[in-house]
Amino acid sequence: MILVMFDIDGTLLRTRGSSIRAMKLAAEKVFGTPGAFDEVECAGRLDPDIIADALRPCGIVPTEAQWRQFKEHYFAALRREQGNFRAVAGAERLIADLRQRKQVLLGLATGNFTESAFIKIEGVGFRPEWFVANAFGEEVSDRASLVALAIKRAKRWGGGPIDRAIMVGDTPRDIAAAKANCCACVGVAAGRYSMETLAKAGADLCVPSLEPTLTLMNFLLDGDRPCLWAGLEKTSLT
Repeated sequence: MILVMFDIDGTLLRTRGSSIRAMKLAAEKVFGTPGAFDEVECAGRLDPDIIADALRPCGIVPTEAQWRQFKEHYFAALRREQGNFRAVAGAERLIADLRQRKQVLLGLATGNFTESAFIKIEGVGFRPEWFVANAFGEEVSDRASLVALAIKRAKRWGGGPIDRAIMVGDTPRDIAAAKANCCACVGVAAGRYSMETLAKAGADLCVPSLEPTLTLMNFLLDGDRPCLWAGLEKTSLT
């Protein structure tokens, strides 16, 4: 089996500022302040870390009850923003193509909360059930663990070894997480990072969009790149 894992923001879709707007609204409702979300680095990070960093300058350390309230308000606000979401060019075609391949498992390895991840992909027409090997921001403490958890769940779902695992993401953090798990990585320059930056970060293939070109499909399905799977036998994918 081939596991193809996707990041969400900047990779499958763009929320065009909706995530931060929804988080600021939730913070205002629960804590009486919009927080410092505009000053916090978000790309490639886990949502719990982003939120904690945005609230810390305000002297706020949320209780468990406040975390629950924040997420309720955040998810509700994010749903109201779904009309602003846009799929990255080629994403619909690529996912539709991969879903027809019996040897492919699709997964999400995203810093989003589980519910916000599904709100986002549903906003651009993707169904949560299409992605069966997933890992989310509230489940782990770092990005590399997201990929490891998605691989673990893929093995359970497929009932056997994973022959190849590929992470598709738009940030150097996605690439580093893939490399930490001995996975191949596609860098998608549809967000803030250029193809040159993603290549320097170690992406095995860099693309400007998710258009299912012959090069991209060969890479995902056949490992059509020299030394792509060097060292794979040393990993825990099987």
